[in-house]
Amino acid sequence: MHSYNRVIIAPLLATLLGSLLPLSISTPAAHSAELAQPTILSSENISVDETSATSKVYLNTFRPNLVVSFKIAMNNVETQTIFSGTSKLEIAPNGAFQFTVTAGATLDQATLAKPIQEFHFADGTSYLQVFPAPADFPTFSLTGDTTLISKKQILSTPLVASGAYVLSSIGTRIQFFTKSLRNLIGFRKLSDSAATPAFGGTAAYGYLEQKQFDVTATSPGTWRILDSTFQTIQNIAKVQSKFGSLYPEGHGMTIAPSGNPVVILTPTRSVDSSWLKRSYKLPILDCEIAEVHNGKVVKSFSFWDWAAQNTYISAPLLDAMPLFNDPQNPTSSPIDICHANSLQYYKKSNEYLISLRSPSILLLLDANLRTVKEVLNADSSLQHFARFVSPTEITALGNYTLAKESKFLDFTLVKGKWILKAIPFPVHVQFCGNTQYLDRTHIWLAGGCGPFTPGVLGAIFQLSNGKLSQTGALNMKDFIYSYRADL
Repeated sequence: MHSYNRVIIAPLLATLLGSLLPLSISTPAAHSAELAQPTILSSENISVDETSATSKVYLNTFRPNLVVSFKIAMNNVETQTIFSGTSKLEIAPNGAFQFTVTAGATLDQATLAKPIQEFHFADGTSYLQVFPAPADFPTFSLTGDTTLISKKQILSTPLVASGAYVLSSIGTRIQFFTKSLRNLIGFRKLSDSAATPAFGGTAAYGYLEQKQFDVTATSPGTWRILDSTFQTIQNIAKVQSKFGSLYPEGHGMTIAPSGNPVVILTPTRSVDSSWLKRSYKLPILDCEIAEVHNGKVVKSFSFWDWAAQNTYISAPLLDAMPLFNDPQNPTSSPIDICHANSLQYYKKSNEYLISLRSPSILLLLDANLRTVKEVLNADSSLQHFARFVSPTEITALGNYTLAKESKFLDFTLVKGKWILKAIPFPVHVQFCGNTQYLDRTHIWLAGGCGPFTPGVLGAIFQLSNGKLSQTGALNMKDFIYSYRADL
């Protein structure tokens, strides 16, 4: 066996360690122009571009101190000699070689287009290159006054032409990313409550990989649960509910006071809606807020069941709201009566905060998922991302999609009554997105299904005399949109 060590300049790598399979020591032949494409095996998800003579390998994931092992079968009929730096490798017919790459704590964007490992022939012709990220990685930069976010962790899910990324960054350095050919959504830190340790570790982050595309109003799929080092420790796929076996959807999840995950399910139901002034002629898409343990729902709240039992509250809301059908199938798709798009367990008041987009309301729900404690009217805003700031303050993003404007929604509890103050943004995020206070005079606005400004993932706005003006931005290249960009 032959081994070699090499110091790599690129910040991604600390060392490169390689070991060869048993090799012949016959006199090496010159490389053939018709050498077959190699067979490339890896311990991590990779993509390979073999459209040129040089095989280009792209890592589809990065996390701190990642170690990736490779085995390369050259599929050669003659002995071949290749080089890595000054190290010489002689590969016997039908031979192979192995090596590993080891990552550092973060990934520098400046290294993304540079090979972190390269093999070439004696004449300098490149044979194989390994890159730390795919060629379409959406690089980003900070402009303007970004002091308030430059040291904060930002979690985003940028969609690009060939798939979607989950991305965690601080400043312009990358903490973690993974790429999927499927839609990714809902990346967030699971810090609402302490999670019960699972078999593989303790939940710290979660994102959803979409599996079903039959109802575009939601994004049903599998929640990938990560620990604090971004290792996948648990998957929440189909769960058993009283409405059947259902994939959770990706707008939001949280952790219950018990430590169990809480997800949103969207069962299609045929219901008796005769108590409404405009009863539904099609099935409805309900929202079930479900606490899950071992793949089964142990506690749940159904919006429709609550509405049917509290018609004096729900009927005016449901009669007044626009009817939303699946835009890809508007004649026979279920009616999206609630569209839960954010979910938070708030420990200080021991309750859940749920944003329901279709009726433009926020619900305060008790910790047992049984009793609606309060209904907050969100001013027909089709809002997203409701979050407690304190027990007496809640903020949300008012999308006002039909009016083509966006507002910062600030609910304050005054003498037992929630009072809404809405502050217009100078830009419109269309759908989706998130917003929050950075301090009492600066507000973060990010994401949106369709960038609110081309090339911008998120922006800082200064609040002065009731008006917002942009002071800084997080820019991103070559992305289509990101559902949110959470701080």
